Amino acid sequence: MEKNFEKCIEELQEIAQKLETGNVSLDESLKLYEKAVELCKICKELLDAGEGKVAVLRKTLSGIIEEPIGE
Repeated sequence: MEKNFEKCIEELQEIAQKLETGNVSLDESLKLYEKAVELCKICKELLDAGEGKVAVLRKTLSGIIEEPIGE
């Protein structure tokens, strides 16, 4: 199942809340931390992909519009 950015952030917030309560065992804390690292990696990949798409779109737009809009 492919995750989207918003879902990953939501899961990270849930993990943070669980860890902040202090009501989880050490083993469970480690599992949650591992999951959080996984989610952070996914978020970074999604952000990097988004930045790449924006860069391509900007380059395409600058090829279409030779002069700044409004001049």
